[in-house]
Amino acid sequence: MAEVELPSSGADPPGEASSAFPYEEYECKICYNYFDLDRRAPKILECLHTFCEECLNTLHLREERPWRISCPVCRHRTPVPDYRIQNLPNNTKVTEDFPLYIDSDPLPQDALPPFPPPLHPALVALRREEASGASSVSQATPSTTVSTATTLSQDSVRYDSCQSCKRVALTTGCVCVIFSFLSMLVLLFMGLIFVHSHSIPPSPAGPICLSVASILAMFSVVVTWLICWLKYRPDHETGRASATGSSRRNA
Repeated sequence: MAEVELPSSGADPPGEASSAFPYEEYECKICYNYFDLDRRAPKILECLHTFCEECLNTLHLREERPWRISCPVCRHRTPVPDYRIQNLPNNTKVTEDFPLYIDSDPLPQDALPPFPPPLHPALVALRREEASGASSVSQATPSTTVSTATTLSQDSVRYDSCQSCKRVALTTGCVCVIFSFLSMLVLLFMGLIFVHSHSIPPSPAGPICLSVASILAMFSVVVTWLICWLKYRPDHETGRASATGSSRRNA
């Protein structure tokens, strides 16, 4: 009998699909180029996802906060040492196999731009500030140092006095609010008693008590708002932080 050949189903064997791209773990999942030891160095994030340094630099330039970078896969935020992507650790598993996977794959890779990506604007501004601070310190005279120290001490004394005044104002405001609230409750009950008392002629004490209670309620609300404004406004803290930062730069 003649043998009948069955048509092939066209499906690949189970291991053939995985062997079609044997070096898939050695390519960046953003640009799909193989890692190398230069500008496409494999940088591993805290979430254990690995991308090339060139792509991470491009993502880092879009970050508003330069001290971190978000993973494009899971959105986990990884701190960036000194605001520079090249300070992130390399994936040693990938670097140890270089250049075996590139030599085994003849497909050409994308060409890199002629110049590396620029530094983050925040890092550039920080370096300029440090350079200007160093130059000003090197050119400073002893009299300037003494005047700066005197100014800082005066600012510190002024800040401490403002803080003590602020605490006194907060304490006084809290006492006024508590007293006004209790007085409002007493006058409210007294006014309701006088209004509902069936006296002939009706006593004017009821409406007067209710009016004073409403005034005390409004007074309590205003004083409470002033207390919250005094307690949570950041003006003095910002001034103190700037003074501390300037003292550190002048030190």
